[in-house]
Amino acid sequence: MKSETCVPLQQHPHYAEALRHIGCDIRVLHLPGAEPVQTIRRFGLTCAMRGPIWHGAPDRQGAAALRRSGLRLINSDGDDRATLRAAGFVQAHTPAYVAELSLDGSPDTRRARMTGKWRNALRRAENAPFRIQKERYSKTRHQWLLAEDARQQRAKGFRSLPHAVLDAFAAVQPESASVFVARSGKDPIAAMLFLTHGMVATYHLGWTSPTGRACASHNAILTHACNQFAHDGIVRLDLGSVDTVNAPGLARFKIGTGANIRPLGGTWVRLPWL
Repeated sequence: MKSETCVPLQQHPHYAEALRHIGCDIRVLHLPGAEPVQTIRRFGLTCAMRGPIWHGAPDRQGAAALRRSGLRLINSDGDDRATLRAAGFVQAHTPAYVAELSLDGSPDTRRARMTGKWRNALRRAENAPFRIQKERYSKTRHQWLLAEDARQQRAKGFRSLPHAVLDAFAAVQPESASVFVARSGKDPIAAMLFLTHGMVATYHLGWTSPTGRACASHNAILTHACNQFAHDGIVRLDLGSVDTVNAPGLARFKIGTGANIRPLGGTWVRLPWL
């Protein structure tokens, strides 16, 4: 059985609390053989993101309960295709891939799981003249990072979780939003922001300057964060989606950490007459 503390961010109670904080309609659905499913109701539809999280292979009872649940849209965490079909859902989008980095073992064990190229970049970063500090996230203190993130979203044409959700998460769980900043002198050259939930940490956003990129600062920041999280009892770091087509550089970075790359279950819809 999966521990309730090892669910994805979107299915953890901290995340639900943050969404309620900004006025979202969050409800909890109980299905036999699964963790409590956190759902959000938008535009008249009840949706589940990265859920349900099943305890082993779901059975007919789970499929029947899912059919009666009122859920209309599911972004599946994976391994429940047959159950979703049995419950009357139709696949609308193919699965994305995610990178999940195990934090078990010693720092040397984790380093050994990195690819050679990633490890070489880490060595270069460890010899570079910057220091890394862990800071509790503050909307005011880290406004510069939010501005850099907004700028790179516009430049690269992508959208991530709104900053309002991050601020809400930090408001309801102030100890669970952390920023690791690399500084050369007093100036930040790179940063990564993580959210912790139960025994899992999730990478939320990152930024690097040309100076930070030149000295592979993100390799050092991520390694530093992994060591800190492992020390604090975190067992897994979720690095987010892996897109080798639209973001090949970022995909190579995530793969190089030694993370497990696995498919999610895709997006499924259930029409009322099915």
